[in-house]
Amino acid sequence: MGETRVRWREWGEDAFREAREQDKPILLSISATWCHWCHVMDRGIPGDPIHTGTYSDPEIAEIINTYFVPIRVDTDRRPDINARYNMGGWPTTVFLTPDGEILTGATYIPPMQMRQVLLQVLQYYRSNRSEIQRRAQEIARRRQEASRPIARPGARLSWTIPMHLIGLIARAYDPVYGGFGEAPKFPHPEACLLLLVEYTRGGRRDERLAEMIHRTLHGMADGGMYDHVEGGWFRYSTTRDWSLPHFEKMLEDHARLIPLYLYAAEVLEDDGLRQAALKALEYVQRTLYDPERGVFWGSQDADEGYYALSRRERAMRPPPAVDRTVYVNWNAQMALAWMIAGDLLQEPAWTERALRVLDTVWTLAFDEGMGALYHYVDEKGERADRKGVPPLLGDQVHFGRAALAAFQRAGERRFLERALRLRTYLESALADSEGGGFFDRPEDPQAIGALRIRQKPLEENAVAAEFYLTLYDLTGDRQAREIAERTLLAFEQEYVKYDFTAAPYGLAVYRAITEPVRIHVIGPHEDPETRRLLRAAWRGDPFHRVVVPMDPRQDAPAIQAQGFPLDGWPAAYVCVGTRCLPPARTPEELAERLRMSGP
Repeated sequence: MGETRVRWREWGEDAFREAREQDKPILLSISATWCHWCHVMDRGIPGDPIHTGTYSDPEIAEIINTYFVPIRVDTDRRPDINARYNMGGWPTTVFLTPDGEILTGATYIPPMQMRQVLLQVLQYYRSNRSEIQRRAQEIARRRQEASRPIARPGARLSWTIPMHLIGLIARAYDPVYGGFGEAPKFPHPEACLLLLVEYTRGGRRDERLAEMIHRTLHGMADGGMYDHVEGGWFRYSTTRDWSLPHFEKMLEDHARLIPLYLYAAEVLEDDGLRQAALKALEYVQRTLYDPERGVFWGSQDADEGYYALSRRERAMRPPPAVDRTVYVNWNAQMALAWMIAGDLLQEPAWTERALRVLDTVWTLAFDEGMGALYHYVDEKGERADRKGVPPLLGDQVHFGRAALAAFQRAGERRFLERALRLRTYLESALADSEGGGFFDRPEDPQAIGALRIRQKPLEENAVAAEFYLTLYDLTGDRQAREIAERTLLAFEQEYVKYDFTAAPYGLAVYRAITEPVRIHVIGPHEDPETRRLLRAAWRGDPFHRVVVPMDPRQDAPAIQAQGFPLDGWPAAYVCVGTRCLPPARTPEELAERLRMSGP
């Protein structure tokens, strides 16, 4: 029968050239190390006669190897490919022309159906060349139009946007089980965070918002979405009532959920939410953290049988595999989560670990020649550029935001300098100078298929806007503020297409139109008293404040320009707008000044 396994190629010019020269369609499989149904499609379920492996079927493998060029892509390592070719989940099974245009596609395809699909695609590809070319041109045109939202002349940011999004979130809210929408039900932490930020704004307390937050977070923490043995959240629930999850655990999800739970526990005075976050922190540290290098790993595989076991039974069985890839964007997000945990739990050790993560990731993934971070470093230590992956938007903005958070907590200037280096790359390689905002990848005329058309992802542009707003707050650079506003205005009409999942955009707009409390902490960053003031500045509320560390040895002109004395430090000045309160010289005095200033 010949080959019994599919001979997968890597995404790249070699595979596409082979398809062109041999005039074969491409079978693109987008998979993930944590994806249960990807494993089923590869190998089947042992002992299950229904769920046998599609790609391990010798007849199917023979057809694919003979008549197609098969390419396998990992979604976590190639988010740019996934964004353009995903068919609605993982695994994605998509058939392409040799030029990379979509013929058709689906998600999981069982063996019996796959035989039919392969033959139908092959026949269609051979018999409908003119129609395929026409459809490809039409798809490319629509993709081009959809890829580039631009700022409208005269548009402005206002409370209308976050209030509209809060309305969309409320409309999608499930009053019975919490969460948003029906099954399958995902966490959507930014939706809850937007509700929480609005709940705390200006001292107002809309108990309807508190109820939505409380029911949703407890639904995810008290039911099947949470691992009550080892801690941490599974990726999503297949059922409306959170009872039956998909069992993978993702670093990215924990980076978004842990700060939300800790902040909600603080605001709602709910120890149950705090305990869920603490157990999740312990899970991440135990399972997804490499203490030797000081980095986080990407994910833990889904294993339904393992997670059905009791604590004692689990101890006797090897745990699901961990993807030991170091992803820059997820490491940055988790480092930020650990900093916020350090703030809210008053545990400086969490912040110190976060700083180490950022230092390690910078060493591993920053390229001096490019002036940018590459997306990942694999378990062998090879960087993403070895596989042809360019520096991507998400890694620059997430690391940049985390670096500014680190600077605000430690006062160590290397973090600010790194953020400024990434800013240079963002503006030189990814910015849309005409329409505002940022593309997901640099321009590349040699890019394959749909990668030729750059996209402007909403969520990552929202993070970019927050990054630039914080740069403005820390440095007073008006251009940074203008870039942030222009980035947000590019999506001022586009965001409605995303419905309530545009909550990250709502948070960024909220940040742009709200005057934060600024705390200027003056003193040498290595002085223990300065560090105590920096820690106290974040106590209780990490979402409405900006902390500006100012070292009198380097920042004397800026200190004088702000009207603060150059002696008498360490001292902290709490300011709202142009009004600053008298200096605080102890954490207790600073806490009192913050109470006087509001959120």
